[in-house]
Amino acid sequence: MHKSGPLTRTLPLTLNFILALCSLVPQAVAERGTNGREREEQIMRNAKAAEVLRYMNREADPCNNFYDFACGNWASHQPTLLEGDAPISVQSQLAQRVRKDVQMLLDGGARSKGRTNLDERKVKEFYKSCIVVERSSSLQQAFLMNFIKEYEGLPLLAGTNWNMNYDWVQVVARLRLNYGFDYLIGMEVVTTEHSLPGKAVIQLTEPATSLLPRHLCSGGAILDTRLVEKHTAQLQIEIALDLQSWFGLKEEETERVAGDIIRFELELCQYMRENESLPPTENDEPEPSVYEGRDLARLSKDFGNIINFRRYLETSLNSTVANSEIAMKSPAYFKNLARIARLNPRPTLTNYIMYRALAEINFPRNETSTPRAGYCAQLTMRFFPKVVGEIYKNRYQRSEIRTDAEQLFDKIKGTLSESLNVNDLSENAQRTLRNKLLAFERLLFPIYKGVNLRDLPLEHTNFWHKQDIAMKFKGYKERQRFYGGDPDLDESLVEAFDIRMQLLDNGIMTGWGLLQPPFYDYSYAKSLKYALLGPLIARELAAALIPDELETELTRDDSIMEIFDNVTECYRTQYSNYLYNIPNVFYNASKLRELMTDSAGLNIAFKAYLGWLADMVPTGNDRQTLLRETLPGVDFTNTQLFFIVFAQSRCHAKYVKEMPPTFLPLDTHTEELFNVNGVLGNNVEFAREFGCVLGTDMNPDDKCTMF
Repeated sequence: MHKSGPLTRTLPLTLNFILALCSLVPQAVAERGTNGREREEQIMRNAKAAEVLRYMNREADPCNNFYDFACGNWASHQPTLLEGDAPISVQSQLAQRVRKDVQMLLDGGARSKGRTNLDERKVKEFYKSCIVVERSSSLQQAFLMNFIKEYEGLPLLAGTNWNMNYDWVQVVARLRLNYGFDYLIGMEVVTTEHSLPGKAVIQLTEPATSLLPRHLCSGGAILDTRLVEKHTAQLQIEIALDLQSWFGLKEEETERVAGDIIRFELELCQYMRENESLPPTENDEPEPSVYEGRDLARLSKDFGNIINFRRYLETSLNSTVANSEIAMKSPAYFKNLARIARLNPRPTLTNYIMYRALAEINFPRNETSTPRAGYCAQLTMRFFPKVVGEIYKNRYQRSEIRTDAEQLFDKIKGTLSESLNVNDLSENAQRTLRNKLLAFERLLFPIYKGVNLRDLPLEHTNFWHKQDIAMKFKGYKERQRFYGGDPDLDESLVEAFDIRMQLLDNGIMTGWGLLQPPFYDYSYAKSLKYALLGPLIARELAAALIPDELETELTRDDSIMEIFDNVTECYRTQYSNYLYNIPNVFYNASKLRELMTDSAGLNIAFKAYLGWLADMVPTGNDRQTLLRETLPGVDFTNTQLFFIVFAQSRCHAKYVKEMPPTFLPLDTHTEELFNVNGVLGNNVEFAREFGCVLGTDMNPDDKCTMF
């Protein structure tokens, strides 16, 4: 029997001590982790508090102009804007930040999780080829000349095979077929999960894009001749400079062509987006709007045989459309298009179409204001959204953020459902709206499958050839919807890098790009989350419950339509008075719908926040949570802070040559200010929080409210 020496006697004690010490390690690590998170949260809270106070103008009266109160100093902390610069907004800043993140990922500055696949490598090489390609190189000139010849030439350039038999319908159809370009004739393919290949409904529409900014290209906008002339004069100069840069043409020649292009565009705009900007007509005879594919000759005849619709559709879709249903959505626009296509000389049509195409292919003329790397990142996002989206998702998705956002969605949705308990709605109407709301089950996030880029070269030489392949790939994806292709190819879906949300059939899809400051941070207090992300979720859900022009269960219910019509008229009068001091001149239907959904989104988000507060118990952990609902050094209540940060998410700045005189108050009334003041002024709780007396600017007597 062995004796126990000093070592053997102390061994159990040593093991016990080690085990005890080891048991403390996770606790110490946990405490350090907790303390670390608390420190990070405190840093964020201090930074957010400083940001809120920095942008405010505390001298302004919140009951007179809340935008000035919340955003009065925002513009002074932004880069100096020069004439011609795009406006700066919180949204545009976030978009720029996301683009820089994508640029970093494409540069290889951040490694993707897992092994890089071949498609990802090809897309990164495309981006690199865009970075290194020279402007005005021989490769570029050769590509441009081949492109122009392929699409029937350009009158400006000798040797490009242009002639007076130029078939503009065939050209725009081939540009849509190959690249998805949208010129002169718009087209949407509407499919459902039950659509058979080649059996989709085809809608002929106005083109979605224009040279002029969208808000200036409409039947109502061109009536404001001063505003239009200012923009068209600048645009004409830019077109002329582009033509000189691309082809070395003389100034006087390019000025004449640029003038023709602008005049043609203005003629197009006269009948575009009429429903958004002009009073509805009551006496017009209803136009026949639906045609069988086999009867397209009659459709062309209805428009003077100027537009061969069969040729356009079958060329752009590369398929027969005999068994398809063709819906004409904008007959007034197409009548105008047929008229100006008949009256304008063929060179004008050619120059307009080819300039539009060349402007999409070439680099921006002034690269000092649009750095090459940023442009190339944007181009890569546009051509390969699925591949870039997957790269972005793998880098930035977080399970805890997803769960947090989903919980916020559920609370918002539940609050909206409760808000339907109003006396103005019949029981049947309430049931109809709730059933509609039930369909939107959850918050959705982009999910990606493999994308086959087999035709895209891997090497990063000859950018122009690779861009041509990329554009054709994009056109192919858009065309696939007609053949009953994968709905995931739909370019309208939100991508991971997007900073927006979109209502789908079964929920709201959000991009991961949106889930970052200033709109979200995991450690934000609930007052901030409900004020920033909450209204975005709520407005999408509210939009689903607002009737549109299509006949549905909503439009067939008289009580729903009565409320909707009353609120629409309320906003129309209010907005028209604000901008023009005339109650009956504003008829932009899309803007009115935007105002209604914005207002409803704010109302629902604030009510949901109050509901969350009511569920909290002011003791224990709940007490600590409630204490963090304000920000350090910000002398406002949590509910006041809600409205302040909501307003600050809509701050903006744009170039203004001279401030309007103070004795012309209407000149200071802008759309951007109404997006804050108008929405908040229609919220009853806002007036209570800031003590605004009834009748003040921010607490009007007549409020427009929905939900």
